[in-house]
Amino acid sequence: MASTLSLLATFAIIRSTFNDFFPKEIREYFWRLFRRFSSQFILVIEESHDGSSNHIFKAAMAYLGRHVLSASSTDGSTKRLTVGKNENARKFTFGLDKHSEIVDFFHGVPMKWKYNSDVNSNSNNQMTSESRWYELSFQKKHTEMVMSKYLPHVIDMAKKLKDENRMVKFHTIRRERWCTNAVNLEHPMTFDTLAMDGDLKKTIVEDLNSFTNGKDYYKKIGKVWKRGYLLYGPPGTGKSSLIAAMANHLNFDIYNLNLSAVHSDSSLEYLLLHVSNRSILVIEDIDCTVKLQNREAGDQTGSYAHVQVTLSGVLNAIDGLLSCCGDERIIVFTTNYKDRIDPALLRAGRMDKHICLSYCTFSTFKQLAAIYLGISNHDLFSRIEKIIEEIPVPPAEVAGELMKSKDPKTCLEGIIQFLESKASEATSEMTMPEGEDGSNPKQEKGSKSKASTKTDMTNGDSPNHNLITFLAVGSNSKTVGEYTIKAELAAILRAVLLKHGDIVSNSTLNSMQCRSSLLEIACGIIQKLQAAKLEDLTELELQSMLASVSDLESVKLQISWLHKRLDEIIEAVQIVKHSSTLEEETRKNLQAIEMEKELESCHTQKPEQQKKALQIQEKKAVIEKLSRTISSTEAKLSYFHMRSLVDGLL
Repeated sequence: MASTLSLLATFAIIRSTFNDFFPKEIREYFWRLFRRFSSQFILVIEESHDGSSNHIFKAAMAYLGRHVLSASSTDGSTKRLTVGKNENARKFTFGLDKHSEIVDFFHGVPMKWKYNSDVNSNSNNQMTSESRWYELSFQKKHTEMVMSKYLPHVIDMAKKLKDENRMVKFHTIRRERWCTNAVNLEHPMTFDTLAMDGDLKKTIVEDLNSFTNGKDYYKKIGKVWKRGYLLYGPPGTGKSSLIAAMANHLNFDIYNLNLSAVHSDSSLEYLLLHVSNRSILVIEDIDCTVKLQNREAGDQTGSYAHVQVTLSGVLNAIDGLLSCCGDERIIVFTTNYKDRIDPALLRAGRMDKHICLSYCTFSTFKQLAAIYLGISNHDLFSRIEKIIEEIPVPPAEVAGELMKSKDPKTCLEGIIQFLESKASEATSEMTMPEGEDGSNPKQEKGSKSKASTKTDMTNGDSPNHNLITFLAVGSNSKTVGEYTIKAELAAILRAVLLKHGDIVSNSTLNSMQCRSSLLEIACGIIQKLQAAKLEDLTELELQSMLASVSDLESVKLQISWLHKRLDEIIEAVQIVKHSSTLEEETRKNLQAIEMEKELESCHTQKPEQQKKALQIQEKKAVIEKLSRTISSTEAKLSYFHMRSLVDGLL
């Protein structure tokens, strides 16, 4: 101990003597000489640069904040750290204390960081300011690598760390402007706690990750770095929960765009110009939020007459030049009725990925049970499986029942009672008298449904299974084979299966409920074609049907025959329009001929009479040609009218 103190005292005396005998200029000269022959190179990164904040300084602070704690716990070189957290950050942030050092290894090369701070005061000692800077030291031979790779790496990683740590914000509209004070979105839903078909969930996560990592790819192909999703399905099937999970997974802000609160296309443009990057723009219930004016439609009436947002305005906003004013954006549309959306909105580039969220399946129920009860199997699961696949119940309702008790047995018994009560409600609707004479047409239909159910069901375990199926179907649904659809579409589905076979057998969807939903869409299109007259169908309606058919074909439904028939009907509608045009031209020409005859009778000069006669002859030839065309058109239309849609389709 005494020797150590003696050594320190000797060093202090030598240092004092050196400073006394050698002036400051000589000392600085020696230090410059020493650094000239040193292999070390130092970069000074100050807090401000050229009168403004230094972007590299902020990046270094964020970058080192992630590594400083782990590095200090590993080598123990740094004993003092700073720690902090603000309301816009999810986690604690750490940093170097004054005059502390840390070594970061990049491609095996040590990068030594030192944090410095100094307080400056003016001559009157009335105002003080703090100067902060980092010193990055490394060997001179690595200078090129530091400039071209390491510093860009620090900046990129700092941005990524900052994006990951920031709180997700939820923005709403007030007076056609985004509210200035966005609220923190502290929704707990994540993809780990989201109950959804496993393959579908995996597909969505992979698609999101591919999008966020695809900046260079989008730039390469010349497309705006954005992606659109359409979430459709019955209420309570998890559309809002999926949006929250997407936001938490990507750490993107949510901008909730209520189109009914926007009264002009210019206001819509302003709102979209002020949506930040790395955000999700949500347009809920796109089919009924506002009555978007079709580009070919006339004036609007009713409660939507004051709304000036047009379909063209929405299309330009999400897929026009305006969409180029921003990067890394996601647009999510939601609807309960996909077939009500204009086909122009459904195409790729606007709604790139269509996600069907249907009723609760047994697979979804097992995920909910694992989340809420912490169980993966139970003796009562088999009873629930037999019932839940046949009853259209939203996952939100099942989740509500699972929250009523923490005891698995009690909770599952409650779920069974809940499902059976929904089946009983369907049965009570069938037994309710409707006529004055006490007759019950619904009950008669229900008896017929029960008989058909017993005939069509091939996978039932016992007569009790058929009874459960019958109770679940109720008066509004019917079971055909393995599928449950609306009773009004059952006859169409039987005819389709009889003529074209099981068109959904090769579908990419495994859930029986989802397959039934797809069949219901296809049968609904056929029902519309059967109920409407050919001349009453508009091309817009037919194009919407064709878009739905294309979506069904994308999930491997075998309905090319329906696609072909729709093409033929669209052609017929176009011929109807063409025929109307020809008739109008014929009418105008006949009127012109009559006028020419009157003019001819007013003139007496023979040359003029001959000239008029020649013109009349030419117009007659035109009319004869138009008449032949009209006759051919009428014959073709008669062919379409005579051919029954029912005979052709089913």
